[in-house]
Amino acid sequence: MQFKIGLNVILGDDNATNSIGKSTLLMVIDFCFGGSDLLSHNTDLIPELGHHDYSFAFRFEEQDHRFRRGTFEPSLVYICDETYSPGPPISLQEYTAFLKQAYKISLPDLSFRALVGLYIRVWGKDNLSVERPLNLDQRQAAGQCVDILLKTFDRYSAIRDVTQQLSAAEGQIEALRQARKYDFVPKISKRAYEENDKRINELEREMADIRLNLARYATNLSEVVNKEVLQLKLQKDQLLAQRLSLASRLQRVQGNLNGSRVIRSESFRDLINFFPEISKDRLEKVEDFHRDVARLLRTELQESEAQLDLEISRIDGAIAEIDIGMSQTLSSVEQPNALVEHVYRVSVELDNTRGVNQIFDDESALKTRLGELQEQLALEKKNVLQIVEDTVNDGMRRVVTSVFGGERKSPELTLQEKSYKFKVYDDTGTGVAYSSLVVLDLTVFQATVLPVVVHDTLLFKNIENDSVSRLIQIYLNSNKQSFIALDEIDKYGSETASILRSRSAIALDNVDVLYVKDWRPSRGSQKLVKE
Repeated sequence: MQFKIGLNVILGDDNATNSIGKSTLLMVIDFCFGGSDLLSHNTDLIPELGHHDYSFAFRFEEQDHRFRRGTFEPSLVYICDETYSPGPPISLQEYTAFLKQAYKISLPDLSFRALVGLYIRVWGKDNLSVERPLNLDQRQAAGQCVDILLKTFDRYSAIRDVTQQLSAAEGQIEALRQARKYDFVPKISKRAYEENDKRINELEREMADIRLNLARYATNLSEVVNKEVLQLKLQKDQLLAQRLSLASRLQRVQGNLNGSRVIRSESFRDLINFFPEISKDRLEKVEDFHRDVARLLRTELQESEAQLDLEISRIDGAIAEIDIGMSQTLSSVEQPNALVEHVYRVSVELDNTRGVNQIFDDESALKTRLGELQEQLALEKKNVLQIVEDTVNDGMRRVVTSVFGGERKSPELTLQEKSYKFKVYDDTGTGVAYSSLVVLDLTVFQATVLPVVVHDTLLFKNIENDSVSRLIQIYLNSNKQSFIALDEIDKYGSETASILRSRSAIALDNVDVLYVKDWRPSRGSQKLVKE
């Protein structure tokens, strides 16, 4: 099956026969563009045909790109060679990203499927509501639909930065809420914040006093220490002098003890030799006297030695105590423990209290910022919404005038940030209502980079024949591909019928149905012979 640039028509028969494959083929085209409704809507397809593949090609800049996508694993798309032999698979996301790039769609905020999916309107899809024509899925939030339309018109970049900042701020507030919920950060009321603020002022004044008096404290402490050390040194010097004196005396006493001699009778022999007349008895008495005196002196010297040893030991103890006192006094300058502990306690309390209040300040600033961003976003969106709304309404007015004449009121789209309305005038039947969907799609098709539109037969039912003929001209005027399904084409006039036949990709009827098997209830699952 070969498709053309511009309009492509799936022709039905003159009897408008149903269930011959027109809508299914449009679903297959959607499948080739990365859609999934073929399998979710046509639930009888696999039970009747089994799992099967679709091979297809896109031509970009005179180069063909061939692919295969199957029903068994539709999340994979196979790159094929010239004979459609499958090569390595890529993910469906990679495939649609390729299509976006190949079609040169430079919309950074919109995926390929988000762009094209809405404008593939086939019976069975969920995007056929005239009241909600921007909804790809009727459960989709209206605000999301509005955003996609803004992105389609490449107007979202004006609000992207603000939206990202708003999302970040909302995320931070939610993170803070969760942290508070699990007690990772303290809860604080306005009253507690004010009490903390008073306490912070008190602690800051106390720290300021400490900083102011710290140098003075250190100086005064050094002066006191210097005086104490000087006094201790003087005491030590005095004790050292006393010790030196006592040690000298002790040395002399010990010398006397070691050098004392007792006069013995042998010492008088030479004297008797010179003086024979000297009385030996008297000499013996002198010897006895001297022995008594020596005994007394030694006792006194020993007592003096013991006393001096005792005094020297006392002085040594006093000197040792002075040395310890000097060491402790000097160390107090380098280790003012009480002051350090006090400063630490004040500093910790100050930091903790500041931290609690900082969380309150940050949250308040964040909420203020959030409000500002919401206002800014609302203003930016209001401007952008107005531009897109005016563009769409003006485009629909032009299409309606060219197709239905200037007397027909065109549909009117009203956009708001979180909602939209699509008003259809002169809605006297389904045909007029569905024609409004066609008018909307063709307006977007003409005004944006939307690469394709797909319209099923039900959108053209009950529209005046001449109006359909004029609609066909709008499809023909575009070089972008469009796919429509129509039957009973002769009623649109010979010229229009001729155009439709020339643009047809396939003609289906009650005999020539889409697949090799016809499982309509009236046919009883007949197998057909098709080339």
